[in-house]
Amino acid sequence: MTDTWQPLTLVEMEALVAEQLGNCTPDQQAVFAARRVAFHTVPLHRLGEVEPVWVVAHLADGWLYYEDVEDGFEVGVPGEDGALPERGCNQLELTHVLHRLGYVG
Repeated sequence: MTDTWQPLTLVEMEALVAEQLGNCTPDQQAVFAARRVAFHTVPLHRLGEVEPVWVVAHLADGWLYYEDVEDGFEVGVPGEDGALPERGCNQLELTHVLHRLGYVG
């Protein structure tokens, strides 16, 4: 018997963000709160396919999204087709991606 992957639901996404915000600095939490959007899915190009990812905030560097296949956060700018480009297989926690973007706190 094999486990089958299921995408995160909105409730699961909200719980994940709430949990990971607890590991962020107060400054990172404030940055996220100021740029948070209603969580919604957008298309992402991956290996010749298009799959949905969860956008959680709009930052100066692009959209902060959670990629539940790779189990991590990333930032990207949508292309002309409205889809995010294929990225590396980063599995960053929220605090790590915010730190990488200069939101150290």
